[in-house]
Amino acid sequence: MNSLEPDIDELIENGDVEGLIRALYDDDYITRKEATFGLKKVGDKRAVEHLINALLYKNWHKNYTILTGVRENSAEALGIIGDESAIDALIQALEEDPDEEVRWKAAWALGEIGNIQATEALIKALKDNDWTVRRHAANSLGMIGDEEAVPSIIKALNDRDWHVRKYAAVALGKMKDERAIPILLEALDDDDADVRWKAASSLVKMGEISVPLVINVFKTGSWRVRGRAAEILGKIGDERAVPVLIDSLSHGKSLEKHRHVRGKAAEALGNIGDKVALDILLKTFHEDEYKYVQDKAEEAINKIRKTAKERSILTYDNGEVSFNYPGEWDLMDTPDPKKIVKGYYANSAINLSLNRQADVEDISSDEFAEMLRNVLSIQNSTIISEDMFNRDGMEVYQVVAENNEVVPTDILAVSYKKLGLLYYLWFAGDPEVLKHAEEGIQIMLDTFYIY
Repeated sequence: MNSLEPDIDELIENGDVEGLIRALYDDDYITRKEATFGLKKVGDKRAVEHLINALLYKNWHKNYTILTGVRENSAEALGIIGDESAIDALIQALEEDPDEEVRWKAAWALGEIGNIQATEALIKALKDNDWTVRRHAANSLGMIGDEEAVPSIIKALNDRDWHVRKYAAVALGKMKDERAIPILLEALDDDDADVRWKAASSLVKMGEISVPLVINVFKTGSWRVRGRAAEILGKIGDERAVPVLIDSLSHGKSLEKHRHVRGKAAEALGNIGDKVALDILLKTFHEDEYKYVQDKAEEAINKIRKTAKERSILTYDNGEVSFNYPGEWDLMDTPDPKKIVKGYYANSAINLSLNRQADVEDISSDEFAEMLRNVLSIQNSTIISEDMFNRDGMEVYQVVAENNEVVPTDILAVSYKKLGLLYYLWFAGDPEVLKHAEEGIQIMLDTFYIY
């Protein structure tokens, strides 16, 4: 390397924007290209004016292929920097540059900047001769989100190139415009798998506004489309779909003839999670002739039951204390006046006890905390953390410990003292399971109250 030539790598490493800008005007065109690459990596607004100058095509550029790379990198750098003062130059590059690489990078950059000022130029670019330009124009229109572009993007879903159709579907999903739903439904039967997948994803993103038309397609489309429609309905999770999905599994005239669609309908019911579907799912599990459908029904049954249990929040109240707890916990009273409740989670992977001490006016929370520490010490448990605070007129002490003597066990003990009463919750069990149950345990701790 000529000792007078700038060391681009060193300039990038040092974040020397001024040095990279000077290199952008070097007599050596390779150095210019490397400088635009460096400015793309550094991404500094001080370079915007100079990158705009490097981006714009001049007739003499046709004699120097290397300058195409300069323009490409400049367009990318301007998109990364995101300065709106570059919009006009990027539009000019999109409309006039003879190189498709520069045009698509200009289209990409306009999407990154995200100003509706670029909408018209990007709509025109949907008719560019090069599919890469059309693809990035569609995607950028979705990022900008100008509803004026929706009809043009809808047309792009019929583009001859699958890449363009795919990104048109993505763009319509981002914009969530109701006008796009019919064409996205048509795209569920596209020749290309990626287009079908993106169309389905976009319908899911549109959410409840797409449900009526998706239900209609589930009733009337080809078996492949009906299967995809069922998936969409399950992912949206709208309960309006439940009756039609149930009907498709019924053993009367409405029984869905294709096993793939029946399986997808069962899967969708599981994802929606409405308990009203359990009867038909159980019938499907026991009576359908195909294992694929049986398996989907079984998965759906388990999911609905699990969801219903997790969603249910129950209340323990003995007139002296109360707290809420998730339905996946099993709690039972005991005859012991000091250990009044036992509880279990995940087949006893965690054990819970609610313990009671009366006539404790003379025992301070600090003293009880010391008692708990002694108990943990006798068990050879190591204290990890402690906290003491007041809540709702109760003095609260919380301690977390671990014991690895036999099997790894984590312990959480929380005491609540109010006047002459003291209760404490004691959780002990598998550390991983305790972590999984953390949210439910917190519900108990946050709602515990001594009357």
